[in-house]
Amino acid sequence: MEKINKIMEEIINKKHEELNKEQKLDDRFIKILNFEGNAIGQIGEIFVKQIFREFNIPIKDIGKDIIHDEYDIMSGNYKIEIKTARKGRKNNNFQFNGINPVYNHDFIILIGLTTNKIYYQIIDGKVSYNHKNRKSYLTVNNRKRQLVSMNPGNTVNYKLTLTVNALKEINTFVDDLKLLFNN
Repeated sequence: MEKINKIMEEIINKKHEELNKEQKLDDRFIKILNFEGNAIGQIGEIFVKQIFREFNIPIKDIGKDIIHDEYDIMSGNYKIEIKTARKGRKNNNFQFNGINPVYNHDFIILIGLTTNKIYYQIIDGKVSYNHKNRKSYLTVNNRKRQLVSMNPGNTVNYKLTLTVNALKEINTFVDDLKLLFNN
């Protein structure tokens, strides 16, 4: 029995090395590779809320770090949704899941995580719909980006896929937040 377990262990270790060959153990955020999608989303929500608080940017304290509602936080009268994604292992794409096109938020804060960097983008939360081609869009960097259904026939949860180049490095995040939300 031990020999069978050893064979499986060797196969798993080899596959793990193959999948992680480009990752360095000293990457600052390497632990994100072990988290499932909901955990990544929760990390992003808590992160953004703590940044608002730490840098004295107005935020309505709702008493919970994680909420499941039409929006995640409010700053002034602005409803803000937070979406977080981890960069794909085989490409430079971030897939921001769970975007509901009928929700009424003013902004969406996108947080993209790699094993050693944080990226972001703050976009208008209004989804546009093209009746002719029956597709929904969000505008990112003055360019319409198509929302794609997460599953066939699902008209509630969409995903937005962006490359690293569509996001900004985190060093200007606080300045952008202050510019938008310090009224």
